[in-house]
Amino acid sequence: MEENFDLLAQSRANYYTKGSPIQFVKVELLKGDQSGDIAVCLSFKNISSQPVTGLLVEFKCKDRTGTVVCQDRFEYQGLNAAGGQVFGSDDAVYISQAPVGSVEVDLLRAYLADGNALDLTGYVRTRLPAPKKLPEDLARKLSERTGKEGLQFVPQVLDQGWYCACGAFHPREESGVWCSECGSDRILLQNTLSSMLQAAQTAQQPAADEQPTRMVPPVRPEEPTRAVPPLRNQPDPSYDVPPLHPDEEDDSDMTLADDRGRSRYAASRLGFREQDAYEDEGGYEEDYQDDYEEYGDEEMDPRDVIAEKIIRWAPPITAVLCAIVALIGFLLA
Repeated sequence: MEENFDLLAQSRANYYTKGSPIQFVKVELLKGDQSGDIAVCLSFKNISSQPVTGLLVEFKCKDRTGTVVCQDRFEYQGLNAAGGQVFGSDDAVYISQAPVGSVEVDLLRAYLADGNALDLTGYVRTRLPAPKKLPEDLARKLSERTGKEGLQFVPQVLDQGWYCACGAFHPREESGVWCSECGSDRILLQNTLSSMLQAAQTAQQPAADEQPTRMVPPVRPEEPTRAVPPLRNQPDPSYDVPPLHPDEEDDSDMTLADDRGRSRYAASRLGFREQDAYEDEGGYEEDYQDDYEEYGDEEMDPRDVIAEKIIRWAPPITAVLCAIVALIGFLLA
């Protein structure tokens, strides 16, 4: 009597064999509806351009405690698996009375349609990051939008290859954008999921008219221009301002010197002689000269007279000497 086996559990490989034309895909545990036996079935995928006619593998089954319950080899024969085709799930490699905890698989040899046998033991396994699972509501909407069942993961591109939304991994050696297991297009999946996420994000944002009214502070009224009174030349008598120099004597009874005295002081500060400053004023130069001579006859020191002559004739003499030096330099050049 024929017995039917129902899917009990399945687990995808968390690694891929870099460079190998044959990739281990997943392990499935099937339970018989009459005997209750557990059948272990393995799935592989041909990613080469040539059809595969046979495959030799070695597997190791462990129970839930990690104890090895079976270690054996199995050879798949009479195959005609083209490039991108999954095979092997119809054959049970081991039947157990107790549940199986894990299965390890090693690829040994592949037989191609051209008669060549490829040694697969030299290819190194590369561990893969676990695929990211979608939220249940988003996974359901993605399945409804694409018409595919079992889309539970985020389609993503890795350095080693890309993950489909069904969880299948496609290494870079496998060219193409179509999933060999569910038939989904990678670009279409990513675009569909992106549009769904964008629509969900837009729906979460409140509409512009639903936002609460924001209170704006009132504008401060403009104040009238305040006129500043002009500075007063005289201090306010209401303030008792102390003098800046309290020890200074009161000079209200002092007599100011005449303008000539102040002019002589200013001229001496600026380096001018009094004769030059007042030579344009008619009559005043002669009066001043008479006063100066009279004063000089009485109190002038002879040394002051000599100094005055030196100061008077030094500038023109210096100018003449500079002109002579410049002329000599010009003639010698």
